[in-house]
Amino acid sequence: MKAIINPYNHSMKWSEEFFPGHSICSLPVAGKEFAEFQVDAVSTLGVSEIMLLDYNYDSALRKKLGRGERWSLLLHYLGSGIRRDPQRLVNEHRGFADGDDLLLVMGPILPEFEGLEPLVAHMEEVKAEDRHRDGVFLYRGGVLYYCPMAHRRMRTLHEYFELNFQVMHSPRNHVLPGYRVENGVHTGMNVVIMPGCEITPPVVLCDNICLERDCRLEQGVVIGHDTIIDSGNILRRCVVFDHTYIGKNMEFVDKIVASGRIIDPINQVAVELEESGISSSLDDGMRSVDWTGIFEYWFSLLLAVVFLVPFLVTLPLQLALGDSLWRRKCSFDRYAELWKVVFRCGHLIRRGRRNEPYVFCFSDGFSIRRDPLQQKLDDRYYAHHRTPYLIVKTAVKAFINRMFITDEATQDK
Repeated sequence: MKAIINPYNHSMKWSEEFFPGHSICSLPVAGKEFAEFQVDAVSTLGVSEIMLLDYNYDSALRKKLGRGERWSLLLHYLGSGIRRDPQRLVNEHRGFADGDDLLLVMGPILPEFEGLEPLVAHMEEVKAEDRHRDGVFLYRGGVLYYCPMAHRRMRTLHEYFELNFQVMHSPRNHVLPGYRVENGVHTGMNVVIMPGCEITPPVVLCDNICLERDCRLEQGVVIGHDTIIDSGNILRRCVVFDHTYIGKNMEFVDKIVASGRIIDPINQVAVELEESGISSSLDDGMRSVDWTGIFEYWFSLLLAVVFLVPFLVTLPLQLALGDSLWRRKCSFDRYAELWKVVFRCGHLIRRGRRNEPYVFCFSDGFSIRRDPLQQKLDDRYYAHHRTPYLIVKTAVKAFINRMFITDEATQDK
């Protein structure tokens, strides 16, 4: 038996409005892409080949799904238009079926298969007026059948939000992500939970997450990859997307947090926030002295003076070799930016504004080849935690890391 999964049997305007960077297939549900759950479910029936159709083709999802090796089947992920009629879909892909039984999963649903026999036990021939519905269909012997069965769906924003918690509370035949499961808490790789955190299951924590001190996760929380939840936060029935930073002492209840966007799925409204809006407490309006900024200025001046002689001595060689690898290893390519900091035209460590001069960024203290989205997340963290110690530590580590860069290393400079 083969299968076609067609989530887009109707227009999904809510998805385009609230999640413009995602297709229905790539929307995260309980820590996994929605399409992964659909393939998980269909694979339990022992199908040999699956065609997954996506109205908004996503190359990143294509790479993640691969060719279906992890499900021991052949998977085709293809772009497609909106197809409402399962019979028309069958007609378009008769070559794919090649005479085999063809299973069709129509609409943004998660079927709860219990095996092949229960699937066909109560199937009924489809009438023309019954074709435009969500559900599972089976094309067998030239006849299209509808297979009544339990399924979960996400046709609206609210249904999408609730689907996360339905899957977490009752996975049934769906597999939740995570390399470790303990007392209802699913954790991925490189998850750091600081002292004082309180976690009430069910909770899904994906890879590369840091929960700072005194965070509380209650009544079901999903936190995506590469995310920092700062100290004192309370998250109750929330879905946090990948690459998100949430600032100190904030409380979110029944919300979707996607980078700089807060979405209320119940009332179907979204609030766009600046980077500082989601990751800092409200300013009391009183002007204060930026002692950390003053330290950064004098430390930058010290570095500019210390490196002046080596820079001038090697200047003829630098001019002769141009933008060579050894020049970058010695950080001489950043020396001019250092004087911009001295003349108050930039910062020693970038604070998140991509259009202003800077010498190093916080990500350089970890790796020169840091992912651009991770760099953005690191910038947010640094902007709200910068101290004299962190400035010195980042500058020193960045300088050392740059000594080991290679020709293949790419830099966001």
